[in-house]
Amino acid sequence: MGSVKNFKLMLFGGFRLININGEAFMPTARKAKALLAWLAVNPDQQHPREKLAAVLWPDSDEVQGRHSLRQALGELRKVMPDDEGPLHATKEWILLDSGQIEVDAQLFNACLAGGDDTALDQAIELYKGEFLEGCNPHSDSFDEWLSGYRADFNVRASAAIGQRLDKLLEQQNHEQICYLAVRLLNIDPLQEQAYRALMQAHASLGGNAAALRWYRRCQTVLQRELGVAPDPATQALFAELQVGRMPVLKPEAVIPARSTPASACSLNKAGRKLVSIRERVLYLVEAAIVGILDNIGGQGFLIRGEGVAEKAALLKQIVGLATSHGFAICQRQIPDFATAADSMALQELMDGSADCLVKQPVLLVVENIHLASMETLKLLAGLIAVAGNGGILLVMTSCFEGEPLDPVWRGAMRGAPLTTIDL
Repeated sequence: MGSVKNFKLMLFGGFRLININGEAFMPTARKAKALLAWLAVNPDQQHPREKLAAVLWPDSDEVQGRHSLRQALGELRKVMPDDEGPLHATKEWILLDSGQIEVDAQLFNACLAGGDDTALDQAIELYKGEFLEGCNPHSDSFDEWLSGYRADFNVRASAAIGQRLDKLLEQQNHEQICYLAVRLLNIDPLQEQAYRALMQAHASLGGNAAALRWYRRCQTVLQRELGVAPDPATQALFAELQVGRMPVLKPEAVIPARSTPASACSLNKAGRKLVSIRERVLYLVEAAIVGILDNIGGQGFLIRGEGVAEKAALLKQIVGLATSHGFAICQRQIPDFATAADSMALQELMDGSADCLVKQPVLLVVENIHLASMETLKLLAGLIAVAGNGGILLVMTSCFEGEPLDPVWRGAMRGAPLTTIDL
């Protein structure tokens, strides 16, 4: 049995550091978070200070870079003191002792290495969201390192879910198939294996109409993103469902997953490359609107940025787009939820009894969630989960500093779709 560790660090779906007593700590500086994350995925190694400074402060000279590194290290030591923390440093290097800190990314790797169903389930549950989601240290060198890790974790999480889906199809565990298939589509919306699994599971549960809607969703996404039709296996399954034939639940044949390179631009309906973040946001929102109108389920978006005018202009376009598709509009700001009565109003939003949610489909806009209390954030997490099961398009805004994106918050969403976009 391993020794008790003094700290736990969660990097999937954000950044969260807690001590042995369950107390959460959040370094205020982005570079301090980035430094700890770098050390956490490469523990028990002596990382030269000059290398760390060059990665995190590439535009600074050596003296300024090392000074900034000392400041970031000092901030981490405020929450992980030398006498009880995993950080060890000399004038030349910094090291993180894995014996004193539990890191979800390392546990994820260990579970995948285990390979059995229980270990795979543990790995899938650990993967609360994208690696270091919301970490924006504004360093090209760190961004390059981060993008590589994000892509690798995404691929391996997708593979683990795909492997479990195969076993669940053999066991005819329809409810769990639906849960994991949606999780897979949250990671990669181009995974046809997930669409086929959803089609088979819904049909077996007596929801043939829902199964056909998932095919149409697959067809729409592939056409929008890649300009292609579903592959023959998906089309054959669709043909069986159309004539009312019950598909045989079976593991997937080995069919290469369709996906786009991380650097590739998405295409709009006309096949033209999307040239701006705003255009990309509107494209994703429109795709979500189509899914809601096709009764696939709701979607949540978190739009983050410091520019108030930029976010306001984008929200105006989103409201216009939703209105043009017949959506009712419900727009709120977090300060509106400051009192107990307003918290009750948010609870009404969750259970669908609020006046503005009576007419669906509906666009619900919640602005400035970085100002929210913890109680309100928990309600919002539940609301995101509700949105994923109904006709609600939820769009939230926040600033980078102080916004609540962390693995615990993401876990409260119960795997509901949430797309985070940085302006």
